[in-house]
Amino acid sequence: MKMDTECTQCGKLYKINVSGIESQFVKYSCQACQTENVIENPRFASGEILDFDDDDHLDYDDEEMDEYPGDDEPRRAAQPDDEDSSLLQKLILMANSIRTRIIAVLVLLIAISLSVVGWVASSRSHAALADQAQTSLKLYAEQKAREYALSFDRIQQEVEAMANYTRELYESDRVPSELEYREHVLMPWNGKSYGGPQYERELRQEILTTQQLVPFIINIVRKNPYASLGYLGTETRLMVLDAPAAVESIGGLVGYENTKRPWYIKAKTEGKTIWTEPYVDADTKELIVTCGAPVRAAGRFVGVAAYDVALATIQKDILTLDIGYNSYAFLVGKNGKALVRPGMNKGDTRWDKTYETDDLLNTSNRAYNAIVANMVAGQRGVETYMSEEGENYVAYAPLPAIGASVAIVASKDKVVSPAKAIQSLITFVWLMVLALAIVAGFYIGNGIAKPINELTNAADRISQGEMDLEMLTEDRKDEIGRLTKSFNRLVTSLKIALSVR
Repeated sequence: MKMDTECTQCGKLYKINVSGIESQFVKYSCQACQTENVIENPRFASGEILDFDDDDHLDYDDEEMDEYPGDDEPRRAAQPDDEDSSLLQKLILMANSIRTRIIAVLVLLIAISLSVVGWVASSRSHAALADQAQTSLKLYAEQKAREYALSFDRIQQEVEAMANYTRELYESDRVPSELEYREHVLMPWNGKSYGGPQYERELRQEILTTQQLVPFIINIVRKNPYASLGYLGTETRLMVLDAPAAVESIGGLVGYENTKRPWYIKAKTEGKTIWTEPYVDADTKELIVTCGAPVRAAGRFVGVAAYDVALATIQKDILTLDIGYNSYAFLVGKNGKALVRPGMNKGDTRWDKTYETDDLLNTSNRAYNAIVANMVAGQRGVETYMSEEGENYVAYAPLPAIGASVAIVASKDKVVSPAKAIQSLITFVWLMVLALAIVAGFYIGNGIAKPINELTNAADRISQGEMDLEMLTEDRKDEIGRLTKSFNRLVTSLKIALSVR
């Protein structure tokens, strides 16, 4: 004989064979939630069993217990009778348990709190680092602009002083005597070589006059770290230079004429102190810029006094800027052409050919072009642009002395990298605290759920007529401990009441 029954805890349905069972009650353990259930034997109700004991319960053998097949109109919705169904029921029970809710509440509270705090800390550190970097870059750019402005102003003042001294020499009535600076003079190109008897006779007076300039040039050039060469070029194509080595170097070239050089043409044409664009030096064969001042004496144009500034000197100086952030610096002229930038070199350009530098106003990056346009306009500030390497800061400041601008470029990723490290630390702490919250949740949840489950199981057994129960442990001092004591007193009272009956 088989009877239908369901678990009082999870509601799982079973068919139990009660044939041969001689007790009034049958006890079995649910395979899904392990709850012990007690049912009345239908053979007792039918009168098949006459002798019984109220406290006689038979533990049923699980091997003779079948899960409900679901084909005899079960009393609830049909449920799968395989292992997946059992696992699903366990998960549902676990999800609805107090322990799970306590864990969920703890985890959510801590996760939300830490996330908010971490986001705020990360955002503020990111913003603070960005602001600090922009301020630092701006200060560095302005400081470097001031340094270069002072250096270029000094060079310009010294060139103008040399031009004034040259004018005084040409206007002086004093007849110069022969000096020991002949090796500083480069004679004009005669088509085959430099100088010759004819030039020696024709330029005798001018040679003696210009030689008096040599000690002056030597003295001021050697004291200026940026000036690589000082010289005077005249309309007669005569040159006086502070270094005999430069005379020898240029004298080894074919067809050199100072009146055809860019510094001479620009100073003569504009009639004022000028700065050239980068070009290849005939002496060093390296890139230089020249500051030149026109010389007029007794109402006529005499020549141009000039200083050379090697771009390698400036380039070495700006490339040694160690401000971090993977930064570098560059100079841009008033026409948007690069004066100095990392990797800049003359390439295959000869001394007698025009050097074409990069046009920074017309690159493929519009944001970068706009920044260079602001630099050319003489503005100062800090802006950002995107490149293939990522987002970059550009801090720039003008150099009025030469009509140029200096800029410092820094990687934004490098700027905010400390914030990313802080963010990683916050994430690590977040995970560690979250793990501790889960452990704490299990501990607290078990402390609450376990005694409640024990009380529930005991109450279920009492409701099914079972009174032979052991007293629950009364070792807690909280509300659950008081509830356990009350329950134990209830069980004791019921036993007394039933025994009296």
